[in-house]
Amino acid sequence: MTNIEITQNFIENLEKAREELGWTQAQMAEKLQMSLSSYKYMISGKSAKIPIYVAYLVYQTTGKFFFELCGDIVPEMSLLMDYRQLSKERQQAIRTSIAMERAIAAQSPEAIAQAKDTPEELLPLYTILGNMEDGMYYDTSNVEYFNVAPYRAFYGDEITCGVRVTTNHLHPAYHAGDILLVCQRPPRDGDTGLFLNKKNRRLYIRRFRQTEPCRLEPITAYGETITVDSYDYNDMYQWVKFGYVVAKIR
Repeated sequence: MTNIEITQNFIENLEKAREELGWTQAQMAEKLQMSLSSYKYMISGKSAKIPIYVAYLVYQTTGKFFFELCGDIVPEMSLLMDYRQLSKERQQAIRTSIAMERAIAAQSPEAIAQAKDTPEELLPLYTILGNMEDGMYYDTSNVEYFNVAPYRAFYGDEITCGVRVTTNHLHPAYHAGDILLVCQRPPRDGDTGLFLNKKNRRLYIRRFRQTEPCRLEPITAYGETITVDSYDYNDMYQWVKFGYVVAKIR
């Protein structure tokens, strides 16, 4: 785009943002720390120069990035726009995922290759046979081994095995092709755990709530919450706590 095109897009989108906020031009000028006459001169298009500080104040007041107002949307910047629409919880999950990927990238290929075939870095990866979903019938699973060396820097010894997701029945939490990094210890309140019911041989992937009685809540929009009485031996005995999900990788 030319300088004139960028400036014109900026003017039009800035005015649109102002109208969406319900502000007058005088109020917008005050937000941008300029006089009304200076604001009107800027949006008249007579000047093809937008001060950097003004662009900064525009973001602070409208929440719109400068590139948005200029109409220059590139894929990386578009991701930022989508990110802002997410809840704080989902934003935190993305930041955690990015931090993990950066920790992995910081490790040298030589160090990873050296650790690749050491026993402590090769952990079992279970592929459960059948239609994988919450409450599926568990019969058997295939076992292979995968290298967790890239993830040690971020999760340490917390990872003890992996479970491969083979269907999209656990959407939106998990998708086919995901690998769940699992810690084979009892889940804590709020953890997503894998629970096997010995009585009906069903495997559940549920969010664990440490209440009285304990609750196993669906991670999707389907299914009813299961309650387990921790004071009832017979009720507790029929459940096997396989472990909890530390993270997922794709």
